[in-house]
Amino acid sequence: MMGSVNGNEYEAASLNEPLAFPSQPGVVQPGFFVPLVRSLMEPGFAGEVGGSFVFTSGAPGEGVTYVTNAVARELAAVSGKRVLIAATSSIGNFEPAANHELNDPVIREGNGVFRLRPPATANRASRNKRFQLLAQLEELFPFVLVDGPALSTSAEALEFGARSRGVVLVAAAGKVRKNRLQLTKRMIDISGVPLLGCALNRRTYPIPEFLYKRL
Repeated sequence: MMGSVNGNEYEAASLNEPLAFPSQPGVVQPGFFVPLVRSLMEPGFAGEVGGSFVFTSGAPGEGVTYVTNAVARELAAVSGKRVLIAATSSIGNFEPAANHELNDPVIREGNGVFRLRPPATANRASRNKRFQLLAQLEELFPFVLVDGPALSTSAEALEFGARSRGVVLVAAAGKVRKNRLQLTKRMIDISGVPLLGCALNRRTYPIPEFLYKRL
């Protein structure tokens, strides 16, 4: 399946294969993230639909935030449900409000996408408190996409992942080495957290576009 971003085509694979994303943030045409979005919409073991999903990477700078934002927009469009983006650093600083008043920490970004407001101070909530707040957010929003830190810097993504439907691993094409990617996957496997898929970010094609289209 092919997707097009700013006139350039990129491959979109199934859940069990890497997903390719544009090398620079741009306007993504509707449907580009459908394979991953449909996977996130599939019922869980208990038959539940929706829930929280954690996005992470092996090392910093591989585009986790960009991929999380892009998938959130597509998920909201395809599912017709509200989608909340929540960085792990934001979970625990606020008490979620169901009525979304002006002082509500949830920012409405439009088109069904919401974001947990970045914290003004360091997060001092206990682990258990933060996990409880994640559960509360799941009650308020059908889908919660957690923007987690890289596994090489923190275990937070796996800690939240153990209390979610699973994790999506983001890897930067041309930057991450195969052995490091395998090591990261092994870390996730050992933790017991379900690995839902892998997003290949910043992929480029050295072949000129007019030749690539003829291949």
